[in-house]
Amino acid sequence: MNRIRPRVGTIAAVTIATVVSLLPAVLPRTSATQAVLTGVLAALAIGIAGLGRILLRRRDIDVEKRWGQHRVPVLLVCGFAVIAATVNATHWQSGLRADMGMAPVGPAYWLRAAVGTAVLAVILVGLSRGLRWLVRKATGGDRSLPDELPTPALPEVSGSEGEQAEPEPAVSARASG
Repeated sequence: MNRIRPRVGTIAAVTIATVVSLLPAVLPRTSATQAVLTGVLAALAIGIAGLGRILLRRRDIDVEKRWGQHRVPVLLVCGFAVIAATVNATHWQSGLRADMGMAPVGPAYWLRAAVGTAVLAVILVGLSRGLRWLVRKATGGDRSLPDELPTPALPEVSGSEGEQAEPEPAVSARASG
C-alpha cells in the first residue's frame, strides 16, 4: 500500500501561510474570521507549492529526492513554528480583547478556528482539483507533448529568384493618420 505523505515543500508552504495568518491584527478576530483567513491562505499555499513543484520538476529538480528524508525534522520545526505563532496570537488576541472588555480566547476558540480552517482548506483545494480535472477532461487532458509538433506553413515569397520582395510596413499608412 502506497502511503500518502505531505511533501516537504507543501509542509513549509502551509506553515508559512499559517504563521502569516496568525500575525497580530489591530482588531480582535473571531474564530470564524481566523478560520477563513487561515483556510484561504493554506489553500493558496498548497496551490503555490504545487506550481513551484511543477516548475522545479521541469528543471529536473526534485525537492522530495533532496529533502524527503528530512520530513520528520521539517515537520517538527514547522509544528514548533505554528505552536509559537499560536501562543503569540493567543496573548495578542487576549490583550486586545481585555482592552475592549471582551472575554479572552481559550481552547474552544482555537478548536473552532482549527476545524473551520481544515474544512475550508479541504473545500477550496477540492474545488481547485475538481476544476483542474474538468479542464483536463474538456481539453483532452493529455499532459504529454506529441512526438512531432505541427509546423505552420510559411508564406510564399513573391517575385523572381534574383529580386527581393519589398517588406511590408509594420504600420499601415491608414493607421498612422
